[in-house]
Amino acid sequence: MSSREAVSGRMSLAAIVYHQYSTLPLAVSRSTCAGKTYIVTGANIGLGYECAKHLITFRSERVILAVRSKERGDEALASIEEATGVRGIGQVWIVDLLSYASVVDFCARVERELPRVDGLIENAATALADWRLFEGMESTLTTNVVSTFLMAVLLLPHLKACAARYGTKPVIGIVSSGLAFTREADVVKVDRSRIFDDLNDPKRWSMNGTERYSLSKLLEVVVVRELASLLPVDENGVIINLINPGLCSTGLLRHTDAKNKIMVGLLRIIIGRSAEWGSRNLLHSLEAGEVSHGKYLSYCEIREDHVPEWVSNDDGRKFGRKLWAELSAILDRAKPGCVDRALT
Repeated sequence: MSSREAVSGRMSLAAIVYHQYSTLPLAVSRSTCAGKTYIVTGANIGLGYECAKHLITFRSERVILAVRSKERGDEALASIEEATGVRGIGQVWIVDLLSYASVVDFCARVERELPRVDGLIENAATALADWRLFEGMESTLTTNVVSTFLMAVLLLPHLKACAARYGTKPVIGIVSSGLAFTREADVVKVDRSRIFDDLNDPKRWSMNGTERYSLSKLLEVVVVRELASLLPVDENGVIINLINPGLCSTGLLRHTDAKNKIMVGLLRIIIGRSAEWGSRNLLHSLEAGEVSHGKYLSYCEIREDHVPEWVSNDDGRKFGRKLWAELSAILDRAKPGCVDRALT
């Protein structure tokens, strides 16, 4: 990446193509997975499926495939076990990110049944073409932002306890996207006095699948950077990082409009990675270490140089604090007291 690209946080087409075709290492192995328990959301398809498959292949102690549909989860696990010949490690657990109650119940089950958790890969996401409300909020925000961080916040106390008990540093890896950094205009447009209320106004915001999805991924980036600043690893023992898997051949945009399907489909044909190749970025987040806390990971590297100045500067941080304050209030309504418990 050139210095100009590094400063702007944007990559040239040539750089994107180069990185899309670059070789990605496999960060996990039998030794790194031994005795460890992992949770992967959205594990029935695409990146999540391939991530879970690797973790099972390397014989982790336990791998939870957190999925919305039991039928699809069971099919995915059966496929993994057939392909790997490894049985008895994967388990299918149900969680619906369109329901805060489902997320709360899932996290309570984790605390009851998993005495040790070493990694949570929050991969589940949605990209739709029409405006749908769940939990009083447009569904992309419900799934990709609120429920994603509700799960993280609810599990933080348990992960801290695991860190203290086992002398480990559990990881929460949030799967984001480089598309996040195409939404600078949205940061300018949004009413910062009422961010979520504004973003839930269909008269002001497009439901173009890639635009809305990209905006949700930007919000993830901003929230993780703020949350990580409130939870130093040396005090809490938990690493939180951001993952850009790159452009991959997955089913993510299967529910978006025809125009976006065609456009993204062509890009995937030209430079798209396989889901397995992209999943290596998720696995890298589990082994990236303390230096990855709050950082943006891409191409199996820490790439803070990809984060544009308008995200990292004073105004970007101010926006992050305001966004986190609003999100915290929403999370506390979903589960009273959860934010204080996570931060103390």
